[in-house]
Amino acid sequence: MQISFAVVIGLLATSISAIPTRHQQSSEEHVTVQFTNDLTGASASASIQISGRGLKISHLLKDTNIDSHGKIVASSIQMTKIVQGVHCYMTDHHDKNIADITDTHTFSDLDGNPNAAKPIRIEKAHILCKWK
Repeated sequence: MQISFAVVIGLLATSISAIPTRHQQSSEEHVTVQFTNDLTGASASASIQISGRGLKISHLLKDTNIDSHGKIVASSIQMTKIVQGVHCYMTDHHDKNIADITDTHTFSDLDGNPNAAKPIRIEKAHILCKWK
């Protein structure tokens, strides 16, 4: 049995085209993060550019369901539009980390106690999303 050169080239071309490619990273892409007050049921979502630049929560969530005259309160965040290879950090006004969410760990409790839903004020906090 002799395999022809054309068959070998065809199989090689098929196997190369089947190799998965890494997601092209673009600063034009966005994730969507939902901020929720689990005690009241109020929530708001924000589209966040994957740029590595910190954004003020007060600007993102102004005049939403969880904004009460500039006081923004939430107990959890969740990435609802997920982009592979993204990591989002939320920090307080002292740059202390409050929460991390990624494409594989999409939910984070903000008060640090997963057994309780204690909302915290986040209007002075920042969030940034970047490629891992």
